[in-house]
Amino acid sequence: MSTLNIQRCPETGICSIIKQDGSKIDLMPDEATKLAATTDSEETKALLSEVDASFTMNLAEAELKEITQEVK
Repeated sequence: MSTLNIQRCPETGICSIIKQDGSKIDLMPDEATKLAATTDSEETKALLSEVDASFTMNLAEAELKEITQEVK
């Protein structure tokens, strides 16, 4: 079961990741493309930290794995 709402706009390429508590991160198209190319949760965490460190700090390992698998 998904714990995150991951949305990527096909027209703009912007990607939003929304946690169940309502906190979210928005990635610009180039950041979303880089995220789609990550292969493990450490790479994912490093990339997301560059965009929003406070959001990333509160992500559980399972959520990082979900992002790595889902954003392709």
